[in-house]
Amino acid sequence: MFRFVHKNLIRIETHLCFFQNPCLKSISTTKASDFTVSYLMNSCGLSPDSALKASKWVQLKTSENPDSVLSFFKNHGFTDTQITKMISFRPELLKFNPDKTMKPKMDFLRDVGFSTPDLTFLLSKNPNILTNSLDNQIVPAYGFLKGILGTDEAVILTAKRAPWLLPNALHKVMGSKIGLLQDHGVPNSSISALIKRKSRCFLSVRLDRLTVALTKVEAMGFKPSSSLFHVALGTIMSISESIWEEKFELYGSFGWSEDDILSVFKKQPRIMELSKDKIRKMRDFFSKEPGLGLSVISHCPNLLLFSLEKTIIPRWSVICVLMSHGILNKDVKLYTICILKEEKFLEKYVIKYQEKVPQVLQTVIGG
Repeated sequence: MFRFVHKNLIRIETHLCFFQNPCLKSISTTKASDFTVSYLMNSCGLSPDSALKASKWVQLKTSENPDSVLSFFKNHGFTDTQITKMISFRPELLKFNPDKTMKPKMDFLRDVGFSTPDLTFLLSKNPNILTNSLDNQIVPAYGFLKGILGTDEAVILTAKRAPWLLPNALHKVMGSKIGLLQDHGVPNSSISALIKRKSRCFLSVRLDRLTVALTKVEAMGFKPSSSLFHVALGTIMSISESIWEEKFELYGSFGWSEDDILSVFKKQPRIMELSKDKIRKMRDFFSKEPGLGLSVISHCPNLLLFSLEKTIIPRWSVICVLMSHGILNKDVKLYTICILKEEKFLEKYVIKYQEKVPQVLQTVIGG
């Protein structure tokens, strides 16, 4: 009897050791890991490095469910590049049942007006939407945005600009900030415009930082009812104090006083969002170009928003050729030239005079 029990104990111990052996576990894990990395590379298009990183977040034993996920994406209009990007960002997608987890979200977004190209763009930028709760996160966030922006079309446009907005608990993150703006008399139309233009910044900015920005904008003389109030607020909110000082100093190199700079800023707040390199290039061009000068910018700071290389220089060159032939007088306004659509500009200043002044066409081609 004792020998029988002893033999069975040995069998049980051997059996347990087989499953507890770390080496055997390692072999099993390695095989799963190898399969996962191979699948991510061969079926999902990830690079070896990306596949290795992604495999830390998902372990695949078979290809059955991952294949159904990839088929789902392809059948719903996603390109191979978009699918690779999504899986690289959220490899866990391969574990979900696409019909139960992903389809309801896509159906909801289609129902509110997202087209297939809109959807594939949005979800490839933020695949989190596919795994977040539809009832507890996506629908409330969408409803909150629509309440602010007014229409489905406005929400769709904003979501495309800031794809990470939808899964967030926006009413919790943005509610107090919107309340602060309303308390300062900022109309809903301006709040809506601010969120459309500065979604990421408005979502992430702290309430105390927003309060400081509001105080600064109001101290500069912007009225909450002004159409430029939200532009100035968005600009100040999105750049640090040190960057503000650096750009303020750079505009001082235009020969402008502090009051001059603030006056220009009040005309066009977005001048402080321009890169320092662009500001320098604009300064150098306008200060050296005959017939222009930096005073042109101070009177019309919107000129700073145009591309120097693509718009201002080529169009001004055409105007200079026409002025040199006495066709245009020197009172022509550069801004009125720059705001024209390309087709209209060519028709009015190039095609119209190309036979009389062939140099205008050469100037355009050369530019």
